[in-house]
Amino acid sequence: MTPFVLTAITTSISALIVGRFYWRRGRRLLMGILLGALAGFLGTQATMVPLGYCALNPEHHMFFNLSIIGQTTSVNAVLLCAFLLIFAASWAFMLAITEFHHRWVTKKRIFGTEGHTPGAFIRHNFTPWIFLSPTIIGLGLFTYYPAVQNFMLGTRLVRRGTANTRFVCLDNFATLLTNSLQDAHYYILSDGFFLYAEHAEYLAVLGVSFFYTFFIVILVNVVGIAIALLASHKIRGAAVYRTLIVWPYAVSGVVVGVVFGALLAGEGAGFINLLLQKLGLPAVPFLSDPWWARFSVVGAATWVKLAFTILIYIAGLQAVPQVLLEAATIDGANAWQRFRNVKLPMLMPYVFFVVFLTLNYTIFDLYAIIETLTEGGPVYATTNLVVDVIKTGVENSDIGKAAALSIILLFIMLGLTYWQFRVMGRRTNYEMI
Repeated sequence: MTPFVLTAITTSISALIVGRFYWRRGRRLLMGILLGALAGFLGTQATMVPLGYCALNPEHHMFFNLSIIGQTTSVNAVLLCAFLLIFAASWAFMLAITEFHHRWVTKKRIFGTEGHTPGAFIRHNFTPWIFLSPTIIGLGLFTYYPAVQNFMLGTRLVRRGTANTRFVCLDNFATLLTNSLQDAHYYILSDGFFLYAEHAEYLAVLGVSFFYTFFIVILVNVVGIAIALLASHKIRGAAVYRTLIVWPYAVSGVVVGVVFGALLAGEGAGFINLLLQKLGLPAVPFLSDPWWARFSVVGAATWVKLAFTILIYIAGLQAVPQVLLEAATIDGANAWQRFRNVKLPMLMPYVFFVVFLTLNYTIFDLYAIIETLTEGGPVYATTNLVVDVIKTGVENSDIGKAAALSIILLFIMLGLTYWQFRVMGRRTNYEMI
């Protein structure tokens, strides 16, 4: 498929989507089609031009004829990566252009230029920008510039500590879909540049990451609400109990990994297995069995995150008006009915907040626990996305592939965040707070 054909297809699809969106909302169909076509065209060009249209040209891919673990990198895998990247860029442009047109052009037509509130920015006052400039400069230098550099590294074959690099287009992304789990992969380049890389199968690592996210989010919220319900009762010394409950949140991930490692170590070493032996029960391979090791990481992470979660839910339960609970009691509601119909709807904003924080925690903050508790093993069984990025880039010095891994991680987080705000946000009523 040539770049011209792909641009035409993407432009047509974007025009149809945005045109249908405008038509269903009673807006001008022609304007929607034009905006969609513009978004599709800009999206494809913004993706293909920086890469020199290499994603659609098999001759530019150095790995097409290079045997990797008895397999050959599939052309379809590279093209799939290219199509996904191009359509993602087109979709982003489409949303941005549609939002810009709705917020500025439509509102200007309705209210007129004189209908704006004469705020500081509307009056062309540069004072706010002067105060914002340190933050903007800091974000540009330390966030956005490294992000752009990371995208550039994702298209190159780079070894840490070596000046030699090679442009490989999207091969770093494609090999993630085709490589199998092996001890090591060696690539010898024509210019004598030698690269060693070792990493787990990416789809398996992705599955482990979603495994952590699923179980930790559920356990943290269910157990956190249950303990918060118990801790919210008016009892003597409640402040002391709440302080003890929140204390684990101050413990670092390294300490948590070491402590749980001492508790869950193998036969004759770990405290729990020694206790089981005293009771005449067989030892449990908490850290040597893949499934037990994953649940051990889940348990350690849940223990840490529970503390902050309980504190949030206690605050949420205290905000529930007693009048509603008393009215439900008068109507004959039991404890479960009061919780389901009164307390839980009032807690939904807090649930939304906790789920958002826990999602970020399970993706980005498990490295210390995993590294000190299992070191990603046994046989990569507990390796998640962040651990794989660090091991690939730091330990194995494959900077290009680590950059590709981090880019995919970014899109996964954007997708999860969008899903949460789209799905859970609709079910959250902030007016109840």
